[in-house]
Amino acid sequence: MSAPLSAPDDAALLVRIAAGDETAFRHFADRHVGRMLRLAQSILGSAAEADEVAQDALLRVWRHAARWDGARGQPGTWIHTIVARLCVDRLRQRRHQPIEAASDVADPAPSVLEALSSRQEALALRAALASLPERQRVALTLFYHEELGGAEAAATLGITLRAYWSLLERARRALRHRMQRNPGLEPDR
Repeated sequence: MSAPLSAPDDAALLVRIAAGDETAFRHFADRHVGRMLRLAQSILGSAAEADEVAQDALLRVWRHAARWDGARGQPGTWIHTIVARLCVDRLRQRRHQPIEAASDVADPAPSVLEALSSRQEALALRAALASLPERQRVALTLFYHEELGGAEAAATLGITLRAYWSLLERARRALRHRMQRNPGLEPDR
């Protein structure tokens, strides 16, 4: 019989998941699925794709919980890494899809971006974000949408903290440049 699940930490849940404990897996999934969905939707811009990524990430947690190494990072960082990598894979696949596949792409659900002062600004910002390279988009999403600290975001991307801050600064400059190319669409400061 397994121990009660009053409020185990994520590390304890992963140990139990690795042993095949379905109750621990459900508890872990309930705890993390919201953040997983938000991260994936922020990167991909599609609620349907975000749902698929979250499901795939949870499946990987179930199958590979024994691979998590507490010495290398927190469980939350491991989850963010899985989700971010799955999103980048999807973004790369989009570049190689034929034009006929464009009609099958689901409309993105309303997000935080649409809470901006005007719909036009939100659309311009979304388009500018979408035009950024994947790693820059992920860096911005981890920092601003997921509110991860630099160390955790760097660990999620598998780079040094210094490299992360450099990537984030390049992403900010690129986003600012894209917004300034469209006069009148830059958000108020």
